[in-house]
Amino acid sequence: MNRAFASLYLLIVFSIVGLGWGADKLWQIYHSEPEVNRYVESLFLAIELALDNVESAQDELATQKLSAQLQLDLELYDVSEFADTGLGQRILSGDVVTISEDSHTLISYKRIPKLNKIISLNHSPDDSQGNYFYQALLVFFYLSIALIVYFWVWPLSRDLKVLEQQTRTLGKDGVPLPVNIGPRSAIYVLAQSFNRMSERIRELVSTHKEMTYAVSHELRTPLARMKFALEMAADIEDRQLQARKLGSVREDVAEMEGLINELLTYAGFEQGVSKLNLQPGDLGALVRELIKNSRSEMVSLKYRVIDRIADQKVHCEWYLMERAIHNILQNAQRYASNQIMVTLEIDQTHYTLAVEDDGPGIPPEDRARVFNSFVRLRMNTNFDKSGFGLGLSIVSRIMEWHNGRASVGESSMGGARFVLRWPQPFTLKNSQGKITPLRDAEQGSA
Repeated sequence: MNRAFASLYLLIVFSIVGLGWGADKLWQIYHSEPEVNRYVESLFLAIELALDNVESAQDELATQKLSAQLQLDLELYDVSEFADTGLGQRILSGDVVTISEDSHTLISYKRIPKLNKIISLNHSPDDSQGNYFYQALLVFFYLSIALIVYFWVWPLSRDLKVLEQQTRTLGKDGVPLPVNIGPRSAIYVLAQSFNRMSERIRELVSTHKEMTYAVSHELRTPLARMKFALEMAADIEDRQLQARKLGSVREDVAEMEGLINELLTYAGFEQGVSKLNLQPGDLGALVRELIKNSRSEMVSLKYRVIDRIADQKVHCEWYLMERAIHNILQNAQRYASNQIMVTLEIDQTHYTLAVEDDGPGIPPEDRARVFNSFVRLRMNTNFDKSGFGLGLSIVSRIMEWHNGRASVGESSMGGARFVLRWPQPFTLKNSQGKITPLRDAEQGSA
């Protein structure tokens, strides 16, 4: 809005100044001096003949009488009053010179050779031609302003029409198609917001489809097993065998409960966070506590923590970051063979947390989709179950809320290396105009 207002305002101002200057120059060129008509020339000839026999001492009185008799506005001037001007040189040479005193009065000057004086005649202009020219200039001026404003509004109207058409046009998935509007457009920011909204709707629709498929698929298998086990248990008289069948039913119920809890958690994260409450804290302590709590009883893994942050405070939304790190550690536990390494680092602008394992790793062709919802890579794991494919998607969403990103690559130990990287919050500019990280400002104030 501010950009559109500023551009339109400057366009109108510069157009008015430029067109006004141009129209003024045209007026000066084509109407700089009123033409002397035959009526004025005849009057001067008659006045000159009437004053031809008048003595110099009586010229003022004769001029006044002549002005009263002819009902004309006449005045007499000494030649010396015009001698040093360009206008006077023309008058002295014998020309009739007419100038405009205002829009309703013209003054014509003529030298009377016999008296060696200059007489002036005030008269009304015969300005029908000048008025037409003036009116034409006004029409040209306002039409030019309208044309300039039209050429400014036309791209805006065109882009708005494109945006309107895209809102009415739905893709095959029922989502508005993105609009392609250049950065010079006045609605570029609106178009970008529309594209982000379109992409977000597409993600939600895709997630809904995936969730529907996952729920139907994941629930169908344990329900079928439960139904079969219950039917078998009803016909079994052996109490031990019956107990085993019922135990398998309880495992299926637990699996369904885990899926439902994971879906509810993911749905909660999909709603997003309106504003993060970034607080300082000890990231290393959190990682060590999560490692302590997440050690699996089914596997014996060695953990190594390389903390290069030390006692420096890390700013984040802690309950979200705890969930992201927990999910990454769980994923590493699931695929690691013997050891997991966690590295904490900090630079001038970002925090970085890397989790590496010595498992089978992730093929390069699968790394781009590993953070998508309900994506599960079937590989040899240390667990009977490989999860529901939502943990890493939640990690990616949490990093997006922190204006960071989650990525995966190859570990130096041969497995996968997951990296969480998010920016530090910054303070206002200091007196030298440099932006200072919040951690440096805190240390300086301390």
